[in-house]
Amino acid sequence: MTTLSPVQYFYTAALGGMRSSNFIGDIALKYAFMRQLGIFELPEMTKSKPTYEELNNFEFWLTPAISPMMAFGHGNETAFMKSMIRNTMQGIDYNGSNVDPSFKTGQMMYKNFFFTQPIRPGNTFYSYLLLGDSCNNLKIPEAIRVGNNKTGILKIEKTDKNFRAVINLYTIMEIIGKKDVLRKNEYSSHLILQYYLKGYYDEMEVMEIYGN
Repeated sequence: MTTLSPVQYFYTAALGGMRSSNFIGDIALKYAFMRQLGIFELPEMTKSKPTYEELNNFEFWLTPAISPMMAFGHGNETAFMKSMIRNTMQGIDYNGSNVDPSFKTGQMMYKNFFFTQPIRPGNTFYSYLLLGDSCNNLKIPEAIRVGNNKTGILKIEKTDKNFRAVINLYTIMEIIGKKDVLRKNEYSSHLILQYYLKGYYDEMEVMEIYGN
């Protein structure tokens, strides 16, 4: 996967604002694939928090997309853009997190300035796509949209390279429902509930973990 435009996630606090993660999450990737394939189903509006059951309706999964350094043990780390000030005074985030531009935002009592640091265009990420029997003929999209307001574009390409992976324990245990999971501790990351990453795993181990 290659980033064609900046990818912004509010993942970790840094420098008076929010910085994106150094990976692309597997949950975000699956939703992005579903949207691009036209099979996305809106979750129940009665939920007080997401539980992601709708992801089980389609038998394909992706591992978190990671940098060449993580995938191969050498190469580039995830590169970020410089910290930028996000100004929500002028209605620039309409349909995102701010108000209709017809409202005079300069009159608001509280102004909203904070830093964001998106993933830079040109980054390469690696992820395994695992297909169940009902998805063997799944057409892989050429590009998907991810990130806040879906403004980040990822170009999708197949590779013959053999690389190592990380898995998301939250996906495996809480969404898929497998409790007996091989845990490796060479790599570990857990900043928010939905992403509890462990690594590293080879291709056969990934297939065994996601298989029936």
